Amino acid sequence: MKRKAVLVLALLVIFSCFAVSAFAEMTIGVVIPYEIGYFAAYHAGFQSVADAEGVKLVFAYHNYQADKEAEAVQNLISQGVDAINVVCVSPESAQYSCVLANEAGIPIQCSDSGVGEGKGKPVANIDFDWIQVYKLVAEGLRKDLKGDLNVMWIQGFAGTPPVMLGIKGFKDTIAKLNGVKLATDVQDGQYAVAPSLNITKTIIESGVKFNVAIGACQEITEGIIQGLKEEGLFGKVTVVTVNGGPMDINNFLKGNLDFALSQSPSLHAMICAKNLIAFMNKQPYQTKIYSPIVWVNKKDWKGKYISWKVDESWLPVAYEMVKTGKYKPELAK
Repeated sequence: MKRKAVLVLALLVIFSCFAVSAFAEMTIGVVIPYEIGYFAAYHAGFQSVADAEGVKLVFAYHNYQADKEAEAVQNLISQGVDAINVVCVSPESAQYSCVLANEAGIPIQCSDSGVGEGKGKPVANIDFDWIQVYKLVAEGLRKDLKGDLNVMWIQGFAGTPPVMLGIKGFKDTIAKLNGVKLATDVQDGQYAVAPSLNITKTIIESGVKFNVAIGACQEITEGIIQGLKEEGLFGKVTVVTVNGGPMDINNFLKGNLDFALSQSPSLHAMICAKNLIAFMNKQPYQTKIYSPIVWVNKKDWKGKYISWKVDESWLPVAYEMVKTGKYKPELAK
């Protein structure tokens, strides 16, 4: 009788271990530059999917430094996460992050950089099509504005993939358009207000003539607007932003902004999160996908832009992107 009792107890212990293992919470490590502006929204989007799917997240940061990216990935591996998503500094850093994760046997998904050539392989690469982003900006401006366009353009961190690809997309496109040219070299605004304000004022005071100003993010665009106002050129220059974030929305409402290339880091992160979770759960997923973008102006932006404050109602939109690769915003209605 005692033997039977011991056997039953042993089987219960074994079953309990299997049950705990089968229903253990998945943990995903998420590496981002920091949690300001765009990446605060990215964090929120990733978290919303994780909460809906019952997944635990561990965040790490690299501040756009390749060595810090590698360190963050190594730390997450040491913590024993089940999978890793990295907003990579560069294709080269992405390659090294993939090597680290591959050697540890942990699935890794890369975003916002592409992955350089090498033995490191991600399970997926999720990004915005930065060439298409700035192609759409150039074509939208040429279609919507008359006359010759002399463009001042302040970008983000020089040398990063979104910047390099964006410059290629814009320059290749304006080479095929009539009456569109850059008034100066593309400037490095560091995704911040203060340097972009100083750059704008310096260019104006140097005597360079331009009638279109493009900011590569909401903070850069805010700096441009302030600079134009301080130098007495506001209202004489068409202002364009590539973001559609809260600061941009505020500038639309104030009449400070003419056009925007709307993209949502929140929805982008939701797509990243669901795609990696789908892979882990052996569900349909995408190995490469571009998040949606929309060209809007001061008259139609309210009905078209993609909000940074996406909530649970946007989960079906993200899930559809992962399942089919198609953007269907009507699913959020």
